[in-house]
Amino acid sequence: MQFKAEAGHSSYELQWKEVQQPWESAGGNVSSVQGTSGKTKAVATNLNPGTSYCIRLVVVGGDKSKGQPGPELIIDTEQVGCTPKQKSCLIL
Repeated sequence: MQFKAEAGHSSYELQWKEVQQPWESAGGNVSSVQGTSGKTKAVATNLNPGTSYCIRLVVVGGDKSKGQPGPELIIDTEQVGCTPKQKSCLIL
């Protein structure tokens, strides 16, 4: 996810959860992000293939206090192919 850092704020949290999961139980799905004056990139890790997620950004103040979460964005991860692609076969 890319976003433009807000003037006066340099620390953010990217939070994510599966769509059906309540935010209260998604505590471990957080990535700290340091914003700059340009575009900033945030990365969510350990996502499952073929799953819908809800992600949001939260501003973190210098005293570690958190602001209100930004708008939620729903994303779908791609499904991984189930069968290997075999180009040749060796028969003994």
